[in-house]
Amino acid sequence: MFDYLTARVPVRYWTLLLFLLWGGLVLLTLRFDAYGLDENAAQALLLNWSIAGDVANPIVVFGVPDFRALLYIPLGIYWPGSVTAAKVFTVLLGFSAVLLFYRWSARQFTAETALIGSGLLLIAPFMLHQIDGLGAGVYLLFVFGAGVWLDDAYRAAPRPLGGKYFLQLLLAAIAVTLHPAGLACPAALVWRWYREPLDARQQRHIYTGVALAVLFALLLRQGWSNLAWWSNPVEALGNALGTYSSWPGWLAGALLVLIVAVNLRRFMRDYMGQMLLAAATLGALAADAVWATFALTLLLYYGGAQLIALNQKWRGGFLAQRGLTLLAIMLISLLFMGANKQHYAFNKAGALSPEDRLIARLAEEAHDAESPFSAASQWPARTMLAARRAVLPLPPPAQDAESFLKQIQGITHLIFNPYQIDKALARNLAETAGEMETVAREPGGVILRVRGEEQP
Repeated sequence: MFDYLTARVPVRYWTLLLFLLWGGLVLLTLRFDAYGLDENAAQALLLNWSIAGDVANPIVVFGVPDFRALLYIPLGIYWPGSVTAAKVFTVLLGFSAVLLFYRWSARQFTAETALIGSGLLLIAPFMLHQIDGLGAGVYLLFVFGAGVWLDDAYRAAPRPLGGKYFLQLLLAAIAVTLHPAGLACPAALVWRWYREPLDARQQRHIYTGVALAVLFALLLRQGWSNLAWWSNPVEALGNALGTYSSWPGWLAGALLVLIVAVNLRRFMRDYMGQMLLAAATLGALAADAVWATFALTLLLYYGGAQLIALNQKWRGGFLAQRGLTLLAIMLISLLFMGANKQHYAFNKAGALSPEDRLIARLAEEAHDAESPFSAASQWPARTMLAARRAVLPLPPPAQDAESFLKQIQGITHLIFNPYQIDKALARNLAETAGEMETVAREPGGVILRVRGEEQP
C-alpha cells in the first residue's frame, strides 16, 4: 500500500503534507503575544507596519533595521500589526530552508544523509527557538540555501547582469546585516567565483557587485546591534540544545572541531560547506543562538555523513552497518524532543524571560491610555510592541546631571539593565537618582519613573 501511494502521488504533494504536519505542530508550541521576540526583528516589523499603515512612529529614531525588513514587506502590506502572521511566515521560511538544505545534501552526500540531517533539523530545539523569537538564524539558513540554489541556476544559464545576478547581490546584502555569520554568504560566493569562474567578465561582475552590496549594507546599518560579543561558545551550544548542563555544549563543540578537521578538504570543494564553515568561524565573534544554529547545522549534515561512512565500514548485516547511526539518531531525537517539550510547557504556562517580565511590568504602567506615558528603553522595539505606547531608545550619556535631565525631558519612564548599559550613562543615572523613583527591580533590570513627568 505504501509503495503504491509513493508511486502514484507526486513528491510535491508529500512535501506539502509534511509541511502542513510539521508546521501545525510547530505552531502549537509557539507563543503569539509580543514577548520573546528578537529586538532587531521587532524593529523590522515595526518599521514595516508603520510604513504600511502610514502611521507616525518613533521607530524612525531607532536607526536602520537589518534587512530582514525586506523579507517582512508582505507582512506589512497584508497583515500589519500581526505577530501571528510574522511567525507563520517564519515557519514557512524555515521549512523552505530545510528543503534547500535537503537538496544540497542529497547532491553533496547521499539521500540517506540528507534525510537524516534534514529530519533532525526540523525537530531541533534551536530551530524552534529561532522561529518563536523571529531570530536571525532561520532567515540566514534560508538565505544560505537560496544562495546555493541561485548560483547553481545562474551558472546553468548565465546571463550577465541578469535577474539572478542581482538577486545574489540582494541575498548577500541581507545576510551581512543580520549577523557577523552572514559575512560567510558573500565570502563564499566570491571564493567560488575565484576558484570556478565562468569567464573573466562575469567574474569581475561578481567581485564588483558583491563588494558594493556588502559595503552599502554595512555602511547603512553601521555594523551590528544588540549582539553579545565574545560570548562563551560552549554555553551558546548548550543553550541551543535546550540543556541546563554544560556537558552537551562541550560535547557538541568537540565534535564540531573534529568534523571540521576531518572534512577540511571537502569544505574547500563545497559551496554550502564553505558558507557553513565561514559562518561558524566568523559568527564565533558573537557566539549566540544564531551562531549555534550554524554550528549545529554543520554538525548535523557533515557529522551525519561522517557517521554513516564510519558505520558502513563495519562488516555484517543491516544492524552492524547502521546500528551506530540508528542509536545516534535515537539519542539526538530524545534530546531534541525533551527540549521541545520544555519549550512548549514554558510557553503554555505563559512564562517570560527576565527581560520580558520587566517589559511586561512596564506595559502595566502604560495600560491607562489617558495618563502621560513616554518611555526610554534599552529594548525600544520590544517594549513598544508590548506597551503599545511611544517608546524611545535610551538617551546618550551627557556631560553632567543637568544636561541629562534636559535630554530626558518629557520621558516618564526608563527601563534598562544596569549591568549592560554604557558606564557613562549609568553614571548619569546615578547622579540624577534623586529625580527618579524605582518602579520595579527584577533580575532582568530596573524600571525608573521620572518624578514630575507622570503628571499631566
